[in-house]
Parts: sequence; C-alpha cells; structure tokens
Amino acid sequence: MRYKKIVVPLDGSGWAARALPHAVDLARANEAELILLHVFVPPGIEYTDQIALAGQDGQIQQLRESMKQYLIGLRTELRDESMTVRTQVIEGYSVASLICDYVNEEGIDLVVMSSHGRTGLARFLFGSVASKVMEGVKVPVLLIHPDKEET
Repeated sequence: MRYKKIVVPLDGSGWAARALPHAVDLARANEAELILLHVFVPPGIEYTDQIALAGQDGQIQQLRESMKQYLIGLRTELRDESMTVRTQVIEGYSVASLICDYVNEEGIDLVVMSSHGRTGLARFLFGSVASKVMEGVKVPVLLIHPDKEET
C-alpha cells in the first residue's frame, strides 16, 4: 500500500512533535503529502462573556496566532527540504472527533501521532485522544510513544 496523504496531529507540545520525524520519513519514502493538523480548543462558550470582560480575548487570539506561526515554521522548514507539506487548523471542542472527521473526510491514508503515554486511572479519567482516533478512523494509525527518561 502506498500512502499519498499523511496527517500529523500537533498540539504544540514536545510530546506531539516526536511523531513528526517518523511522519517525515514515511512521507519521503512514499512521496506523500504531509499535513500538519492542529485542533484549536477555544474556551468554553459559557465563559465567553467573562473572558471578554477580563480582557482575555486578545490572549486567546495570540494563542491561536502563535500556533499558526508554529505550524507555518514547520511547513517552511520541511518545504525547504523539498517536501510537499500543508497546514490545517480546525477549531472545536472534541479533539479526537475533529481529527477523525478530518481524516475520514479528506481521504487521509495514514495518521502518525504521539501518545502521551497515560495509563491506569489517568487514562480512564482523561481518555486518550490517540485511542479514540484509532477507533474512529478506517486508516492505519502509527502511534509514537514518548521516550522514557533514563535513570
């Protein structure tokens, strides 16, 4: 099977970025398009008035713009290496569902993403975006686990 469109969900963390080298290698090997995807989660609608009153709406816009610039920087760097890369920012509240919808609607062939490595109670309480994506898409998902710290 040849991959033509590979998506990498990124949240701006070092954990998520660890999936990028793997996605780049696969995109190069398959001459595939690489899509850097971010789901921006705005503050809850129930807090919109309080945020505006507190003058926080400018900070939210700054966060949104900062993520866009981060993605553009990655895209530029990879394009300089002759890769086909684009960025996509989606806004909403259910990160896993939005990733799944994007993958299913855009004809994505492969998802490469990091798992934060939560186990036990933490995974139960917070869920796992990675496991929800694996369940919600019909394409392969390559999970990159965080490096274990050396003792």
